[in-house]
Amino acid sequence: MKTEFLDLDALVRAFADEWTRPNPSGLPRELLADPILVLGPEGTTAVPRDAFLAAVAARSHAVEDVPAAQTILTEVRVTGLGDRMVLATLSWSFGHAGGTAGLVSDFLFEFAEPGRLRCVAYLPRTNILDHLPADAS
Repeated sequence: MKTEFLDLDALVRAFADEWTRPNPSGLPRELLADPILVLGPEGTTAVPRDAFLAAVAARSHAVEDVPAAQTILTEVRVTGLGDRMVLATLSWSFGHAGGTAGLVSDFLFEFAEPGRLRCVAYLPRTNILDHLPADAS
């Protein structure tokens, strides 16, 4: 696939729209590899897709419980890696009644099909749970 003919920014933004929708456990399964590589406190680990989706859903529910919580995509930086892979850094603004925090995550994607990306690695630099009010986490 010739990535120079694709709007990689638009493809990553479409993924981000799915990623931040209200029901993350309803993410289309084809958006994520199985297993998916995830950066955690102990390093990078291969996590089964269903376990990863459960963790994302739990995180989403914790955020939903915060009054006036809002997450907004603020920046997308995309680098094509040959004809098969895309590296993207997504920056977010997370705000709630108690303040605002910046969040950053890196994603490694492969082309699942023409015009569709599949996340093979999720590498968060920040954790939204660290920015929840003390009475919400």
